[in-house]
Order: sequence, then C-alpha cells, then structure tokens
Amino acid sequence: MEKLRNILKWFLPLLFIAYLGGITLFTHSHVVNGVIIVHSHPFKGEHEHTETQVETIFFLSSFVTSSLPAVLFVAPAFLILLCVLTVPGVERIKCVKARCGISLRTPPQNN
Repeated sequence: MEKLRNILKWFLPLLFIAYLGGITLFTHSHVVNGVIIVHSHPFKGEHEHTETQVETIFFLSSFVTSSLPAVLFVAPAFLILLCVLTVPGVERIKCVKARCGISLRTPPQNN
C-alpha cells in the first residue's frame, strides 16, 4: 500500500503536467475544405492529417455527454483514490521497560 501511494504521489502530478503541456505547448491549426481545425499534439515541422484523423479530432473536440454517467464513475474512483492517499503510514513501536539503570522515581520515604 505504501509503495502504491509513493508511486501515485509522483505519477499523478507528472501525468497532469504532461497533459497540460501537451494541450498548451503544441497547439496548431489546419485548413481542411475551408474549415480551420485547431488542435494540439507534439509534432516536428510540417505535417498533414488523413481524413479519418481530422474527423476523429472533430468528434473528440465536440464530444458532449450527460454528467450523470460521469459522476457515477468518477465519484467512487475519486473517493477510493482519496482513501488510498490519505491513509497515514503507521509505525508500531514496542517499548521495553529497562530492568536496571536510571530511574526517575524517588526512593520510598521511611517514617
């Protein structure tokens, strides 16, 4: 469990940074049949997309869904992840009473 938490502690922020960088750093546009299509992905130099790729980009950029199915899946997944990440690491320490040595208790009083 500790190993999973340690992996997620580094993987999730790196995944977010990679995603955010991918959608902001590589934005470019194409003109296809008089329509400007703006999207983002890493590329080198000039490149073209096939008709199928352009269609996929169009459908992914205009995807609409009801929020109910998303909430039904995302909420339990988020709660499970939150439980995994917030469980504190517990260390058990066994204290052994020393039989000899310095005692902080005063000696008994004789009256």
